[in-house]
Amino acid sequence: MNQYKINGINVIEHRDPKNQSVIFVHAFPLSSRMWEPQVEAMKDIYHLIVYDNRGFGESGENTGSLTIDSHVDDLFSIIDELKINKPVLCGLSMGGYISLRALEREQKRFKAVILCDTRSLADDNSGKIKRAEQIKQIKQGGRKEFDEDFLANTLSPKTLNGNDEKQKIVNFIKEIMSRQKDDSVTGALLTMAARTDTTGFLENLSIPALVVVGEDDKLTPASPSRLMNAKIRNSELKIIPEAGHFPNLENTKFYNEIIINFINNLK
Repeated sequence: MNQYKINGINVIEHRDPKNQSVIFVHAFPLSSRMWEPQVEAMKDIYHLIVYDNRGFGESGENTGSLTIDSHVDDLFSIIDELKINKPVLCGLSMGGYISLRALEREQKRFKAVILCDTRSLADDNSGKIKRAEQIKQIKQGGRKEFDEDFLANTLSPKTLNGNDEKQKIVNFIKEIMSRQKDDSVTGALLTMAARTDTTGFLENLSIPALVVVGEDDKLTPASPSRLMNAKIRNSELKIIPEAGHFPNLENTKFYNEIIINFINNLK
């Protein structure tokens, strides 16, 4: 394992030059630690890169003026600095927004993409208003309530009300969330509210795509995933059972199997 700071971004690399490169882009409001089960399962078969989005984890401060394109610039700087050739890009939730915009800008950089629990559609007015309310809630001291509401609305009931192993997943997500600064969370809410719509680009996406969604995801349900799958010419859709917004954590075994199968079948 190698760890770097690239343009202020905390990057962790598990390197074997012979293996296919895979870059994981994490969800809001977590950090690269959310990919630990994937790193453990895949570090010996792929060249893996995980990193903290700016303002999260151990990466540089969020000044409150970041755009999705800012995050894409960070992603490209990692690819350039590490001289990564044709990685598979895997983004979940906000990581998916970053991935979609990166592809819209320069899909030639990538071999394939995995889009998890995300959407190409921009926020409508009600979505923007909800994010504004969440920013206000956090700035008025309601961060604990925000975190509790977020978990209740993202995780599958099977996770929230499950056995001890499921509770470990809930506690793991809570612990990662608790370490993220208020300013980073509110800044990212503003970033997501201002993101562009990438739906029109999907028909021009020519690399293979895997679209993944948890069957119990309420934030980004199956309908936006079906839309992306229908518009991308070379794509497949996988719905993960017993999982909400974080299927990589809620049903790790199933998630890892479909990811590994997809990557191994790439030409």
